[in-house]
Amino acid sequence: MAFPVNDNVDNVIDVRRIYNDYGELRKSQKLFFDFQVHYTRAEEEDDDVEEEEDFPDFDNLQTLTLEQTHEFDRDWLFGGDGDHSLAIVYHILDSLQVPPYSAIVNTLADEIKDLKKDGAKDVERVQVKIGVTVSRFPGEDDHVDVQVQLAVAPANDEAVEMHLETLVVENEGYCVICMDNIRVGSDVEAGRMPCSHVFHRTCGEEWLRNSGICPVCRALFPA
Repeated sequence: MAFPVNDNVDNVIDVRRIYNDYGELRKSQKLFFDFQVHYTRAEEEDDDVEEEEDFPDFDNLQTLTLEQTHEFDRDWLFGGDGDHSLAIVYHILDSLQVPPYSAIVNTLADEIKDLKKDGAKDVERVQVKIGVTVSRFPGEDDHVDVQVQLAVAPANDEAVEMHLETLVVENEGYCVICMDNIRVGSDVEAGRMPCSHVFHRTCGEEWLRNSGICPVCRALFPA
């Protein structure tokens, strides 16, 4: 769904940890994130004035609340770096069809980092309540997906060859596209985008064939 990345709208996020009563958990156990999302949709005004064509009508609001649970392996959830945490957050928000407002992205990413820092062995679930203003409810107007692909065009082969730098990593990293390690001395080449984020080169090429933005920071790939 096509959402503007705009923090000048009402959005709220609240995170609460649920602790267990069974003592220390094994590190490999699952951690559950329970999401409750309250969507507020503002109908677009029927106005021929160009400057106000897409301005929402806040006098005509509709609401929808959806719940969804995500299950994560703790080793996988806490095994990466900050880019790994951001990739998880963007994946979650995409599945919830929640706009990636910076306040929501940063809060969820910081929570994952804090859970990793604290160990979180006695945390059984994380309850997350999100309130967002959207232009469309989840599931509405499936044709919008086509508009999203057209809005961020895939990178062409010439641009990928010129701007996706091939390198050999000196320290093990994490490819947030395939969610696997980038190993030192591996025969698998790594690729670095102009924004400096590194992935397996084949993963980066495949990603850019579908979307001309970095999967971590959303920086546009050069044309």
